[in-house]
Amino acid sequence: MHTICCDIGNYSTLISTVTGRTASPILKMRSLVLNVTHNSEVREGVHNALNPLVVVNHKHYKLGRQAGLFHGHLSAAEAGKSRSDIALPLLLAATPQDFEGEVKLLVPRRDETSEKLLRSAIVGTHEFCVNGRDVIANFTSVNFYEETKSAAKFAFESGAIAPNDVCLCVDIGGGTFNATVCAYDDDIFNTRFYKSYPNSGGIALAKAISNTDVVKSFRKAVDTSKILDAITESKTYIGNRPDYSFAEVFDDCVDTWFDALLTRVLSDVEEHLDEVTQIIWCGGGAELIQDRLTQTGQTVLENPQYANINALIHFSKTPHLVAVA
Repeated sequence: MHTICCDIGNYSTLISTVTGRTASPILKMRSLVLNVTHNSEVREGVHNALNPLVVVNHKHYKLGRQAGLFHGHLSAAEAGKSRSDIALPLLLAATPQDFEGEVKLLVPRRDETSEKLLRSAIVGTHEFCVNGRDVIANFTSVNFYEETKSAAKFAFESGAIAPNDVCLCVDIGGGTFNATVCAYDDDIFNTRFYKSYPNSGGIALAKAISNTDVVKSFRKAVDTSKILDAITESKTYIGNRPDYSFAEVFDDCVDTWFDALLTRVLSDVEEHLDEVTQIIWCGGGAELIQDRLTQTGQTVLENPQYANINALIHFSKTPHLVAVA
């Protein structure tokens, strides 16, 4: 059984191919796409695995961080990662030659309309080109899995959460953040609460920073994606311009952003709080607030940005065979 596990995040895309009990290294790309079909950037030989050029359906797409250097790029955080002109090129960029099998996509919440559109764009045989290399692949099906639930279930199975705990898991992504209350009841994983909050993750923090007087005083307008890049790289200035610094407002913006997230979550899960015994955090945004979370006894999962994709990979592997006497 061959499976492509794909987490098209609002900030970055994570992809791995699973065959049996083996998974390929996770490819991480910035979730930016630029259609360069009628542009000089179509030329080959200037791209790599993290910034590939994908040609599909007679269209040329520059992907990754390099796409963000050009005007007119699409950001999954702002354009919507369910769009087929974003999802399909990102998926194909990491698809191996002669792949045949299913695609598993992580989503913040199930949406019948979006899923139907993505299925129609993905399922079938595709002949395409990645960095000058011709590829053919057949996607037999597309299945969707709600993120955060996957990370929480894997946390139980890996021992990060005790079997009898009731867990509140908060997942802060680049665009959305999600919260779920879950537990194992009679050996069955059970979700007692789940909610996804669009446009409230890292992009909300980036927009808050961009709206400060400090950033507005810069001599040129700063794209939100550039601020996302900076804070993800643990920088408080734009690109290679230390003079374009937002350091003086960063901590206050993070505090305001985090307090707003926490207030919304605690309000929505209020009826479940008495039964919650452990709070865990995952998603790339959790790294920004890791120190204050651990100081209050809460748990940030190891490699929080990879928590969901690692869970999907784990559950996609062929189970170990049990010898029967």
